[in-house]
Amino acid sequence: MIRNETSNELIIQGGAGSGKTSVALHRVAYLLYRHKDTLKSRNVLILSPNKVFSDYISNVLPELGEEKIMEVNAEELGAKELAGICGFQTFHEQVRELAEVEDPDNIERIRFKAGVDFVEAMDSYMKHVDGHYFVPEDIRVDGICIPKDDVLRAYRASIRLPVKQRLEKAALSLIGSFRTDDGERLTPASSRTIKAVIRKMFKFQNVMGLYKDFYTHIGKPRLFKLHRKNTLEYADVYPLIYLKMFYLGPSVYESVKHLLIDEMQDYTPIQYAVISKWFPCKKTILGDSSQSVNPYSSTSLQEIKRMFPEAETIELLKSYRSTLEIMNFAKALNPGSRLVPVERHGEQPQLIECTDVQEEWNQIRELCLEFFQSDHHSLGIVCKTRKQAETVYQAIQDVQAPVCLLDFHSEQFHEGITVTFSHMAKGLEFDRVIIPFANADNYSTDLDKSLLYIACTRAMHSLYLTWTGERAAFLRK
Repeated sequence: MIRNETSNELIIQGGAGSGKTSVALHRVAYLLYRHKDTLKSRNVLILSPNKVFSDYISNVLPELGEEKIMEVNAEELGAKELAGICGFQTFHEQVRELAEVEDPDNIERIRFKAGVDFVEAMDSYMKHVDGHYFVPEDIRVDGICIPKDDVLRAYRASIRLPVKQRLEKAALSLIGSFRTDDGERLTPASSRTIKAVIRKMFKFQNVMGLYKDFYTHIGKPRLFKLHRKNTLEYADVYPLIYLKMFYLGPSVYESVKHLLIDEMQDYTPIQYAVISKWFPCKKTILGDSSQSVNPYSSTSLQEIKRMFPEAETIELLKSYRSTLEIMNFAKALNPGSRLVPVERHGEQPQLIECTDVQEEWNQIRELCLEFFQSDHHSLGIVCKTRKQAETVYQAIQDVQAPVCLLDFHSEQFHEGITVTFSHMAKGLEFDRVIIPFANADNYSTDLDKSLLYIACTRAMHSLYLTWTGERAAFLRK
């Protein structure tokens, strides 16, 4: 994997603790060394999930003798593309809402926009637009008449261009082709009139109107809903950008010669379609289809391969992070996993049932104190939601030791006690992990099961789950 130089796209599917991130970063270092005359660190870009993860892996490449690589996330790229058009809900906000409130209509909208079929529906719509949304008319200006057949021919002559460029090129072609009765060129005022008239021959004058029409065209207008005024739902961000590329043309990041995409399962096919237009370069794509913080928009390995049919795919099936006991426990949450844990033994995960809330807090504090008396360096308290993490963080301030809250605004990873939630913990690992509130009310949906799997697989040596009331159904075995 590290030395592969022939694949335009290399997909690395690896389970929790399989070393896929380390392999990918070593691959980048190798390519920089192997092609040092043509590939510089400024030509490599890492598309990473959050700034904490970027900080967590930041020492790997410098230790290999390479300069720091540029990093960006999907929201930053989306915000740049939609600046001046609209705002949008963040991916973090989408996941938080899904974890806190189960909204069937919202889930339906997200699922619909998260499949390969959705990309094909948008492509089909754009072909329909090409054939029906430009309605030519005769143009009369400066005493001359430009027949609508000539207007249509001029428009279709550049059919491969984005719509707006097509309109402009058609206008310029007609302006250059026609003369007044005196044989004179058209005046600047007449030229501006022709341009304006031709623009109005297209059914929509902005990309947002075109995007709303897409849902009307496919007979599903209710699947487009603003998150709030002038703010898109996150599921609409990349579909709108895809249509904007069709209407205005793509922005191409020509300086990027190799793109590393991490957490591949959290990007939808429409996002891959957009990313491929932004970055028509070689790519290393890595992740684990079992570790999605949003299973309603998670993309399987098979779907990713459909988006990159020429890609070479390698699966890492050995897990080196967790003990055999922890991995067997986690695999019970994900029976379809083919991950094989390394033969490293430790204590069984501890399931701690508490009689009331106060006893649960006491158990969490006691586990924190045990950690400080051990030779371990990191303890992660991984909650389901950000709100729960904030509650735990406030409640354990009396453990008389440094406690860090890791949330969407964090930029660094610290050793010691870290309180966070599954979404932020993905990609990280801790010597010990505590999962509080593992009751039936808190963990009940498919999303909850996915979040619980992610939380469990952060633990290297010890795993503890606490709850009050009825334990989660996923844990009853």
